[in-house]
Amino acid sequence: MSNKPRPLSLYPSFRSLFHNWWPVAVWLVVIRLESTDYASSANTLGLLYKIAVAIFGPINPTLLVTLNSIARKSGHFIGYAILSWLVFLALKYTHRDRLRPLLERRWGTFFHDIWQLDWAVIAVLLSLVTAAFDEIHQTGIPSRTGRWQDVMIDTTGAIIAQLLLYSRAADAIKLSRRPAAEESEVTSLR
Repeated sequence: MSNKPRPLSLYPSFRSLFHNWWPVAVWLVVIRLESTDYASSANTLGLLYKIAVAIFGPINPTLLVTLNSIARKSGHFIGYAILSWLVFLALKYTHRDRLRPLLERRWGTFFHDIWQLDWAVIAVLLSLVTAAFDEIHQTGIPSRTGRWQDVMIDTTGAIIAQLLLYSRAADAIKLSRRPAAEESEVTSLR
């Protein structure tokens, strides 16, 4: 065995990839399970009916159908917003793990460390493709329908998640630079 140091690699290790991407894989399985007959409108309506009657007693069926529709469309929006967020984080942390050994500075100092447009675009595109395949899959299930409108709701959720991540990253950089600016202002007053 030699004492020669191993050259640094720009490729992420399998351990890093697994650690950063397993939440995405799990969430894709959740989306796939929700695309089955078990999550059809009739089944979610039945579950919602049981819960509503247990909590509120007798309930207006029209109201229940409306609530079921709202819950299902909200589920599309939120589910794909979560997928987009998870993909973004997986890309960000894989990038960090790949570059951290090579950097001569602390990670997270610059805006491009915590938010990059390509991470956001890839996250939205992966969400769009997943949504499209999910709706195509649902056309083959008798109790489900595949609708392009659902793909649009899903993609909108993914885009909104990326806008929120951008806003959060901008605020984080602004807050991290504020103490340094205040410190330099104090020293210039002396």
